Amino acid sequence: MSATLPVAVIDFRKVELDRWKVAIGAALRRAVTRRGWSLKEFAGEVNRDTRQCARWMAGSERPQLDVLFSIESLRQPLVIAFAELAGECVDVETIIRLKRQKGGA
Repeated sequence: MSATLPVAVIDFRKVELDRWKVAIGAALRRAVTRRGWSLKEFAGEVNRDTRQCARWMAGSERPQLDVLFSIESLRQPLVIAFAELAGECVDVETIIRLKRQKGGA
């Protein structure tokens, strides 16, 4: 009689989703850093506990995007950080345009 060995089953979708959760958390961390906030300041801005915000940034919990985008000063850094997740198909550039003032130099 032959013994049957247990077969390991891997849900590759879950593995991929877990990777994306970590990548999104890292993007959120970059956005908060670009904004110049500490974890405590960020938590205060989004009116959440620092532990919850730390879980968002670690990728162990999904961030609430509606809460994040409700903070006007976080929108631009957040969009840039998320765009960077798209990879080589997206170039993120910073462009500064100056308008000439009438009568000025």
